Amino acid sequence: MVNKELVFDFDLYLCERFGYRNACSAIATANGFCVNVRERDLDLYIRFWEYSRGRGNFPDWSIIIVHSNFKKNQEENLKDLARFFKEYMPRYGYKYLCSEGDDYKYYQTLGLKCIQNEPCANYALGLEELRV
Repeated sequence: MVNKELVFDFDLYLCERFGYRNACSAIATANGFCVNVRERDLDLYIRFWEYSRGRGNFPDWSIIIVHSNFKKNQEENLKDLARFFKEYMPRYGYKYLCSEGDDYKYYQTLGLKCIQNEPCANYALGLEELRV
């Protein structure tokens, strides 16, 4: 089920940081929901999983960055997004920041640790452990 308050806070962040209003498109999934953002300078796809049932070794209550493309200042903006998640997402129960099949090396920018190597690399770190 989509957490409308969380999506509202995320939309507010995107508006304040990048000037995009109502940029989030959210869709419910069996274990949480996904958010898609496609604007001129921004392309994001993020999963908010309440439980994982062991899939990909992701812990329950994970925010999974599947795709993050900031056309300008990629590293700086990715770290700012992680700071936003670290500050606001615990109030919704989320405990971990993860990346999936990380060909773009988000894990290096954010300092995430490998949780699964095969068939593709997945990374995770507790939100309180983030040093961004």
